[in-house]
Amino acid sequence: MWYILLIFFFSTVETWDYCVIGAGPGGIQLAYYFQKSGLDYVIIERNSIPGSFFEVYPRRRTLISINKRHTGETNTEFNMRHDWNSLLSDDPEMVFKHYSKEMFPPADTFLEYLQDYVEKFKIKIHYNTNIDQIVQDPSDSSFSLFTSKSDVYTCKYVVASTGISVLHKFKGSDDVEGYDTVSHDPLHYEGKKVLILGKGNSAFETADLIYGHTDFVHLLSRDRVKLSWNTHYVGDVRGVNNQLLDTYQLKSLDALVERDLDKQPIVFEKKGGKIFLRDHEENRGRIQDEFLGPYDKVINCLGFDYDPSPFANLTKTRKEEVKEEKWTKYPSMGWDFQSATVKNLYYAGTITHGLDKRVSSGGFIHGFRYSSRTLAWILAARNHGIRWPSETVPLYGIVSFMLKRMNEMNGPYQMFYVLVDVYLRRGNTIEVFKDVPHGLLHRIHELLAEPRDVSRDLVVVRLEYGAGYSQIGGDPFRLDRTELDPYRAHTCNFIHPVLYHFTKLPHAVPIRGKSLKGAARKLHLSEDLYTDFATLTRHWAPLSNFIGTTWKEDMSYVSSEECVYKHLTRERQSEQCRNPTVVVTTTKLAQRETIRKATNLTKAEFLLCDLLSQ
Repeated sequence: MWYILLIFFFSTVETWDYCVIGAGPGGIQLAYYFQKSGLDYVIIERNSIPGSFFEVYPRRRTLISINKRHTGETNTEFNMRHDWNSLLSDDPEMVFKHYSKEMFPPADTFLEYLQDYVEKFKIKIHYNTNIDQIVQDPSDSSFSLFTSKSDVYTCKYVVASTGISVLHKFKGSDDVEGYDTVSHDPLHYEGKKVLILGKGNSAFETADLIYGHTDFVHLLSRDRVKLSWNTHYVGDVRGVNNQLLDTYQLKSLDALVERDLDKQPIVFEKKGGKIFLRDHEENRGRIQDEFLGPYDKVINCLGFDYDPSPFANLTKTRKEEVKEEKWTKYPSMGWDFQSATVKNLYYAGTITHGLDKRVSSGGFIHGFRYSSRTLAWILAARNHGIRWPSETVPLYGIVSFMLKRMNEMNGPYQMFYVLVDVYLRRGNTIEVFKDVPHGLLHRIHELLAEPRDVSRDLVVVRLEYGAGYSQIGGDPFRLDRTELDPYRAHTCNFIHPVLYHFTKLPHAVPIRGKSLKGAARKLHLSEDLYTDFATLTRHWAPLSNFIGTTWKEDMSYVSSEECVYKHLTRERQSEQCRNPTVVVTTTKLAQRETIRKATNLTKAEFLLCDLLSQ
């Protein structure tokens, strides 16, 4: 205790409400929304630039995050669905397509983008500051952060956004080269026999770079290879990295081997410049015939783990807390991103992927940029009384609004299963709350500062894949993979909207359960190749029926022809006709033409209707 008091006495002490540790894209995105809400924060970064992880990784210096610059649409919300590198902002110029034309852009260009983003929005970052120790005051749960420079930051709340950056260790890992340091010059592997530990993107990236120069390359890990186009999980092996699968399956010496090095460790012995493999003593000296060595090089590409060292006296990792869990490299947290064991400690960035590992996109920029924004909204509401952002829509315009929102929303599109839209009825209006974590629905009244019971008014919209469609060993290209019949929309495979109506607040459910439990009614809307959910028969009609039944209102489609006739004859118009969003569902020309044909109007009549409805 006297040591800490002595540090305080001789150190510079800075006081903040929020201390964000780590200036990666997750921390920077969080800071942007802190700044928008006027919150008092600082980012503490141990290196001299933002996003320093990308100075080294990926080693091949080419990102596998998609930079799709053209979509055929001008809607910025829709376009963010296919932009995997940009951070969120209100500035349309701060998008990554202005920095690179490459579909898979250079990592160095992303570093340039991050630096410009920080400077553009004046993000507050203290560089070259390493946190050695964090101490929590038991009286008020505040924190003192002690740096290697003997400075001290005192904070009410700490947000760890330090990433997953420590190469995975196992028994014998010190005897082999690591992905972080091994040469990526293909000529260094000329005529060599190489064993790569791992079957993820870093392993295949390395193999793809060198396999044309080697005698052969073997890949070893505990599981079979997982391909992203099969599992719909962006963290699995991407098509740009998997060329070695051809030479393996077409019998050209390269191979894949399964072995769990944590449970069945191997001893790597070097003799005469070669590396021999034998079983560790705890495996009773059994010889593994499937190991074909000896090898000239063995490379550890088993991925990265979370570094808990700054929080060593505060938290435990999931590996320590839940030993039977398979995903053990993330700290334990709740759906408000707060540590499960330490009050006022929160997580941001790729660390939050512990909540949706192998289910959604929370471990990647195009996913956790939304998690960071959601965390900022949670903290602003919980600690500062700033209400969750919402939008109010007329009751009779809600079907049009929902369809438009489903066609362009990017948060629930990238964080499918995880983020949802919540619709609350208030008389003749609907209040819409966007990007709510599904795991907080049971506390929605607290999150939205609602003084009354909201359960009878609650409609939730979430984007989901079909059950069993995304799985290892499945066939995502089977001939019956699509289902366009609106009466069989519940059997759809591809991503599509699912609506839930709750008559009481749902129970908290883990993401791995996927389906939201306890809904009184549920509606699947048909999938679509372009995720364009706007046809009259497959989307408009079933959605109108569902909403009308849920809120006991006539939400049936009113044709443009009927509204024109009533206007010209001065008949009393229905509420639907008086609301222009019902007459014209969207500004997309193709969708307007669909409505015109469905109502048998000429183009001139439809144009007249359009003008009269304004």
